[in-house]
Amino acid sequence: MRILFILENYLPHIGGVEIVFKNLCEGLAARGHDVTVLTHHIPGTRHEEILDGVRVVRIPCKDSRYLFTFAAIPAAIRYAKYADIIHTTTFNGAPPAWLAARTRGKPVVIMVHESWIGKWRAYTDFPAWKAWMHEALERAVFLPRYDHYACVSDSTARQLRAALPNARRRITTIHNGFDASHWKRPIPKSALKTLRDALDLQGRYVVFGYGRPGTSKGFSYLLEAFPEIKRRIPNATLLLILSKDKQYASEIDRMRRRAKDLRIDGSVLIIDPKPYKELTIYAHMADCIVVPSITEGFGYTTLESCATGTPVVASDTTSIPEVIHGKHLLVTPRDPQAIAHGVIATKNGKYRTTPTREFPWNANIKAFERLYAELYRKKPVTRRTTRTKPARKRSRS
Repeated sequence: MRILFILENYLPHIGGVEIVFKNLCEGLAARGHDVTVLTHHIPGTRHEEILDGVRVVRIPCKDSRYLFTFAAIPAAIRYAKYADIIHTTTFNGAPPAWLAARTRGKPVVIMVHESWIGKWRAYTDFPAWKAWMHEALERAVFLPRYDHYACVSDSTARQLRAALPNARRRITTIHNGFDASHWKRPIPKSALKTLRDALDLQGRYVVFGYGRPGTSKGFSYLLEAFPEIKRRIPNATLLLILSKDKQYASEIDRMRRRAKDLRIDGSVLIIDPKPYKELTIYAHMADCIVVPSITEGFGYTTLESCATGTPVVASDTTSIPEVIHGKHLLVTPRDPQAIAHGVIATKNGKYRTTPTREFPWNANIKAFERLYAELYRKKPVTRRTTRTKPARKRSRS
């Protein structure tokens, strides 16, 4: 089958969504499918190349994912002619994907990670006008009729069915995949001791959190919880690894100031982001990991944390209950007191232990293969043309 992905971001741009599509696209290619990705051009990258069996075509748009929405339209329509299925995701790649699909009469699948319709004010700290603008843009993305909405969790599927009641029958869940092997890998005690020594955490009870400090991730509630944690666990230290993207600089500054106001700044350590492969040693070194999110589309941070075997305190919200397992406690979101009580209970060994939940990539890939086949059979689309698409430009992967 010939599958055209239209995505605002793809490798070498790195993020959770990019990892999802890397695994899906490469997995489909490995199973014999012809996979092409249209994405926005990143300075310093080739305009076209083969990466691990996937043809990647990058559209010049001044390195702007917003301009990609418009700049990608001609190429999307051109490449759609040779596709059996078009697959896109929220947000900026969706309009050109839908337009190309309708122009060429091809089925189009949209992968939905989260739906914040009606919740932009609650999930962000945006002023009213900005929240309204994002709300309007999200509604605009879902205004056209897609042939299928593939949600990454049951929680997201419920959100989308509430927002799009007329599309309920075209909304299903295909869970993302997750390879836990990296996070499960044992870390030598000597390496853990070396890390504690380097951070001056010998003899400390380490409460660990990591990720983007956006409002929806709830780190401000963890910070507000820490004075009570410190009162009950005097040797506690809060260790945070937070994104340094410029959009979060003001939030990190605000958190540092708030820690001083709460008189806990001597026990709060915020350090620079680490490469993905290095995060696992921090998670193994910690005594407790906290995931204080207000909302999660799938919950990769929760899965990663659980895989280490370190006890996890996480918000009882959206998709987190679907993926959490092992040693854990679920607590009320946006509630510093609940977070504090959860960490204190965990320190005393009062947490739940449940069987491992696995989300193999192979299951994700096969589920999409079945969906593509079903849509291809049902849709009265233009079948394979005898013409061939432009020859691939070969390069090293």
